[in-house]
Formats: sequence, structure tokens, C-alpha cells
Amino acid sequence: MIERVYLKEYVTFEEVELEFNEVELEFSKGLIVFTGPSGAGKSVLIRGILSIFGFFDVNAKLSEAVVDNKLNLEKYGLEEDEVTIFRQIRKNKNRYFINNQAVSKKIVREIAKEFIDYLSLREIDEFKNENIIELLDKMVKEKEYYVKLEEFKDKFRKYKEIRNELNKINNAQKEAAEKIEFLQYEIEKIENISPKIGEFEELMAIKKDLSKIEKIKEKAYEIERIFELENSVYEFLDMIDYESEFFSSAMNELRIAIDKAHEKASFLESIDIEEVLDRLSNLQELIRRFGSIENTLNYLEEKKEELQKLKNLSFEKENLQKELNQLENELKTLAEYLHKKRLDVSKKFEEKLNYYLKKLYMPEANVILEEGDLYELGITKAKIIVNDIDIDTISTGEFNRLRVALLASKLEYEDKEKSLFLDEIDANLSGEESMSVADVLKYLSKKYQIFAISHQPQLASCADKHFLVTKKDNKSYVKELTQNERIEEIARIVGGKEKSKKAIEYAKEMLNLNKE
Repeated sequence: MIERVYLKEYVTFEEVELEFNEVELEFSKGLIVFTGPSGAGKSVLIRGILSIFGFFDVNAKLSEAVVDNKLNLEKYGLEEDEVTIFRQIRKNKNRYFINNQAVSKKIVREIAKEFIDYLSLREIDEFKNENIIELLDKMVKEKEYYVKLEEFKDKFRKYKEIRNELNKINNAQKEAAEKIEFLQYEIEKIENISPKIGEFEELMAIKKDLSKIEKIKEKAYEIERIFELENSVYEFLDMIDYESEFFSSAMNELRIAIDKAHEKASFLESIDIEEVLDRLSNLQELIRRFGSIENTLNYLEEKKEELQKLKNLSFEKENLQKELNQLENELKTLAEYLHKKRLDVSKKFEEKLNYYLKKLYMPEANVILEEGDLYELGITKAKIIVNDIDIDTISTGEFNRLRVALLASKLEYEDKEKSLFLDEIDANLSGEESMSVADVLKYLSKKYQIFAISHQPQLASCADKHFLVTKKDNKSYVKELTQNERIEEIARIVGGKEKSKKAIEYAKEMLNLNKE
């Protein structure tokens, strides 16, 4: 329930400046009616209230609403309190807060939809198939039904997942032939090169050695002449009584180094330099493309796995199709059970709907349930026909009364207290029809908190709280009326500005009648 609304510097209308300065309204449960002359700003005020909850763009500098409904704010990562305060501040841009925590407009509206129903003109959401089905489901009073309903929903979610996976496989199969050819080409190209980790570095070292092998050979031949003087060195060392062991060791090391140089030269001479350069070129291309040989080998494994999956598509598709067929059979069995139960309660719903339609001076309606294809709610397709006419083509007055009848019919099955906003729900109705709408809305106000704009005395006289919206000097004002002020306002609605004695007596009579 919305307990309080506060609007500051609320400017509306494109051509006329209309302000609600420091407007603060205290609300209660029941039927809350706004009346006033045409153009005074009643609809603008309602839009202003709804804008706090994200239904419209905000035009107030500051707006706030206090709500005492129990809301699941933790679901949105918000802290809860005893009451929930929705606040909007407009500076350079609109900012929204819930319990002083900044939120987006989208989240505000999503949370508000849990406790607010806004019936705008020709809004047919409540007549949509899923909403009628949801009501019928609430009317079934069997535990087994709800167990099977949840079972159906769980299985259908799985059914959708498998169906989506099959669609992916079917799409993949269309591209598979071309993709398999590409993958095989990629794999073959890498496998033909057959790169090995560390090979590139080894070949680069060989290439470097090949570039200087001739110089090494020349230098080796040149320094071998040192051995021609080896005996002379030994003789010299012996003559001066100096140990020759260091010299022998050095000469042996030199012989080993020269032998290794010749061996390496012999090995390098056996290598085909063109093959080395070609190999390096191939490896460099892989490194350029993949970043490293390690990355190349990882890519190769990934493509092999991808190729194998594509080759296994037919097998996977066959298994999924079997699972889908089995699920579909189970879902059809469950859906047929749900449909039968819904058919049973639809007659009760139709009777209740027609009970209120009769009160509202409306022709009878038919609640039609037909079997269709499997979908999230089963196989049941539901619609409401009035006097053999689709609701899309009935008059606005009939449409509004049908909405009121639908709301009244599902009242006992509503599990949450809600605030209902109605904009001229009794427009274009006769006095008798308006009274019938007022009676039904009064009944609805036992559970709903109803905000209604009206130009009819019948609804105004039934109000638990009656607010008057007026305009003076291009500014609009709103105030709650006392009993005497209500008499004056209802008399104005009945007789216009020149309120006759008869109109005042009629207003008193209507208020007393509703009070009783």
C-alpha cells in the first residue's frame, strides 16, 4: 500500500505551466478518488505519482513515496526496512533511490510492478493468454496439480535447452562440410611442417654457425702450425728447469678444441643450407601467425578437437533427438492433464465473470480454452469473447467495464495487496452503468488500494478518500475534501458551476446512501 506521496515543483503540460508545489498526500487503504474540472491536472497528478515508480518520465524536482508492502529487495541487492521509500531527484538528470540506495529506473519499475497495477486506456495486458492461464492455475485447489505444473515447467525448460542445442547442431551441420574442409587444411598444413618446441632456436644457431664455418676452418689450419714448435718449447722449458706440465695440458686442450672445430665443420658441411633456410622460413611463418611454436601446437590440438566434434555431430544429434522426443511425450501428457483441470475451473471463472458483467450491465462473456502447440504454460490457449465479439473491437466503455469485472473475478485469488491506478474507468457510461462500476470498485477496494480519476458523481460518492484537483492562474492544486466540501464537489459534478439546491440534496443523498 502506498502510504504517502510527496511532489515538489511538479511542472506538466507542454504549453501551460502547471505546478504542484509542496504537495503532500496521505493515503489509506480503500477507494481514493480524484475529481475536478476538465484540464485541472488530475491525469497529470496520477502520472506524477506513477513516475516515482518508473512508469513515466519524471518532471518533478523532488518526488517521494512511502510504501508498506513487503518487497523482495534483497533480490536486487538492496537493504530492506519496515517501510520502503521510493525517491526521485531531478537536477541535471533524473536519479532514483530506494531506501536511500541509488538504483536505475528499470529496477524501480520492476520492483513497483510487484504491487502496482496501472490500467491505461485500451491496455489489454490483463487479457493476454498468460495472465488468464495464471488466474485459472490459481483457481485449481489441488496439491497434485501444482506438483505437476512445476514438473511441467522444469521439463519444458530442459526441453527448450535441448531444442536450442539441436538448432545449433542443425545450423552447424549446414556449415560443417565447408568447415571440416577448412579444419583439415589447417591441421594438414601444421602437421606437414611438424614443428617441435626448441627447434627454431636450434636452427637459428646452426644458421649462425654456417655463416662463419669457413673462417673457423681457416683459423684452425692456421693455428695448427703451433705444433711444429712444440718440441722446441719442451727443450726450452727443460733448459731452464721449468715444469712443462702446464704446457702439455694447454696443448692437449688446444688439440681437443681444434678436433671439435673440424668435427663441427664436417657436420655443418653435411647440412643442406637450403633445407635449413626453408625449415626456418616455415617455422617463422607459424611463429608470425600464432606467436610461438607452443601456441601453434595448442592451436593444432584445438582444431583437432573441433574437427572431431563436427564429425560427431550426427551421433550427438541422434541422441539429443531421442531425448527431445521422450521429453515431448512426457510434456504432452502433463499438458493434457493441466488443460483438463483448467477447463474444469474455466466454467467457474466464466460464471463469476458473468456475475460481475451482469452487475455492470454488460452482455455475457465466454472464456474459451483451446488446445495448441506446446509452450511454457502447456497447450492451453485462452481468450475472452464478449457477446461473440473479440475484445479488441468492443467499445471503450464496454472494455473498461470488462476490465473491472475481470479484476473483481480474480480478487479472492490475489495473494498480494496491490495499488490499482484507474484513469477515468467510468468514462462514457450512463448514470446506472457508472453506479455499477462504483459498486464493484468499492468491493475491489477491500483488497486493492484504488486510485481513480472520475467525472461521475457515483464513483466520487463511494470514495473512502476524496481529493479535489483545481487550477487557478495556470497552477494546479490538490486537497482532501471534508464532508461538506464533498457535497459541494459532487453537486458541481451533477449540476455544473451553478449548483442547484436539487443537486446539493442529491449529493447529500448519494453520500448518505454510500455511508449506510
